[in-house]
Amino acid sequence: MNPRRHETYTRRALAAMAAAVAGIMCIGSAKAALLWDWGYTGGGVNAWGTMTTTDVANSEGFFEITAITGVRNGDAIITLQSNGTSIPGNEPFVVDNLIKASGKLNGDGFGYGTQSGSFANVFFADWASPAGFIEFATRPSEQATSELPVTFRFAPSVPEPSTFALAAIGGLGLFARRMRARATR
Repeated sequence: MNPRRHETYTRRALAAMAAAVAGIMCIGSAKAALLWDWGYTGGGVNAWGTMTTTDVANSEGFFEITAITGVRNGDAIITLQSNGTSIPGNEPFVVDNLIKASGKLNGDGFGYGTQSGSFANVFFADWASPAGFIEFATRPSEQATSELPVTFRFAPSVPEPSTFALAAIGGLGLFARRMRARATR
């Protein structure tokens, strides 16, 4: 290939890749979210999965949970309880789906429903002695409820979007170096 033509091709390819990375970064920031691993155990219950939250905390440092996946005692979690509503059987206690990066929940906590028709609301009970996390679970079809102290864990699941942007920029540099090496052969 003509060296001049090869250089033009390389520059155009790099410009297209840079534009694509910039576009991805813009789209990513408009739909930004954070992924977290969560779980809790206690009194015969074992629940775990992934939560999606907004990427910006509110003025009190809480992120809003916008989606949830996982299992509770082998039963698939299929829905996040809507903010300001109660899980069936736990009226009038509503969830607000807020959590801090440290894993701190407030007294409303988050709620979810499972494939078998059970529901759970996990929250922090500062009124309990000792204060701690509690799961209130219901199975409306059997009119059954339970309230158990649990050990709750919460941690980031994946690197922040900026990590992916840095990796993409690094990939552009590697591509440019390889194209220059081919041109000099």
